Amino acid sequence: MNKPNQSTDKGLLFFKKNKVSVWVSTHPYTDIPEEYFEEIFSKNNTRARNTWSDNFKMRYFRPEDMETNGSTEGTVSVKQAAGECSFSSSFIEPLMSKAKKKDLLEITWIVLVYEYEYSAKLSSVESDEYLTLLGAFSYDDDADSVYEVEQD
Repeated sequence: MNKPNQSTDKGLLFFKKNKVSVWVSTHPYTDIPEEYFEEIFSKNNTRARNTWSDNFKMRYFRPEDMETNGSTEGTVSVKQAAGECSFSSSFIEPLMSKAKKKDLLEITWIVLVYEYEYSAKLSSVESDEYLTLLGAFSYDDDADSVYEVEQD
């Protein structure tokens, strides 16, 4: 059985409970080639990889643990983008602190991978042509939402 962060010739594994890894972009979403996101599935369609995951030396990710959000025109705040695709405010404060440090408060889109603790220190990759890692943060599924959830 593979241990967390185990290195293989096919990439690194970063799975970890109660963590969320966050990448952001300032590149217009519509200008990114479709191939960047095109997923290649394995293991009963539960694991995927694509150009993005290959660039960051990830062996694979679970699509059901991934959320994306952003704006097709202009920019959006990191807080709004993350808050709209997370039901937990538990990591927003440290996320915003890291975004401020990296001068990435206004973005075009965001990628969140839950149950995943990506490490640029282990992979030696912090950014590629389109995405920059903000970090991996502790995540509490029981924390309040950033925004009110509308009930139907």
